[in-house]
Amino acid sequence: MPMEIAGLEVERVTSGAPARARPILFLHGMWGGSWMWDHYLSFFAGRGYTGYALNLRGHHGSKPVDDIGRVPFADYLADARAVAASIGDPIIVGHSMGGLLAQKLAELGDPPAVVALTPAAPRGIFPLCTLELLRVSLVHLHEFLLGRPIHPTPAEADALLFGRIPVAERRTAFERLVPESGRMAFDVAVAGVPVDAARVRCPMLVVAGREDRITPARMVRKIAQKYRAELRVYDGHAHMVLLEPGWELIAGEVASWLDKEVR
Repeated sequence: MPMEIAGLEVERVTSGAPARARPILFLHGMWGGSWMWDHYLSFFAGRGYTGYALNLRGHHGSKPVDDIGRVPFADYLADARAVAASIGDPIIVGHSMGGLLAQKLAELGDPPAVVALTPAAPRGIFPLCTLELLRVSLVHLHEFLLGRPIHPTPAEADALLFGRIPVAERRTAFERLVPESGRMAFDVAVAGVPVDAARVRCPMLVVAGREDRITPARMVRKIAQKYRAELRVYDGHAHMVLLEPGWELIAGEVASWLDKEVR
């Protein structure tokens, strides 16, 4: 059921089972939206959680922006902090750029736990570490530098995002992607977003896909090492671990980890 928090459209799914004390806030990545979390919202509701999946500003039903290309990472972080404060001390689960938002929330607050699925890297860990990603980044470099909207082509989306999603499902997923901020991409991929690991005190689980071409497992391993977090690497998975066939296994292991870490 959609609701509005601070001008942001937030999808809320409640549990029919006995409720857990902690809700979960799900944070999407570039070009995404709350729709990417449909599987996880239903899955974790069945485990007793109330889930909230926001749409960042300029995405889907959230408040529009004058120029999406010029939205900085800091504005997205403000969105995530506002929703987290409104729903009250949630577990944070983020994917890709949303995984970097999750790292910042762990630094700036003290959430019960953080799960970072194929996360973007903070400053100090080189992000452009695959030839495919470097090639696509160079193609879109002027959009990064000039703060223009970015949208992948179908071929780029297949190469970087949808490689492990069945071909029959890719068109529908592609049509749901929205233009993204070139300024935010510059902040993340070029300037770097600093995160002070010494201020991260909550338990953290970091997930990588062995076939990921955006956030490859070797890079994600460095992210886990930065926070002394638990790392899980999954064969047969790429970047969109929350949508790919076999997502249930990963979601189940995330749920088991939360059972162990969050009281």
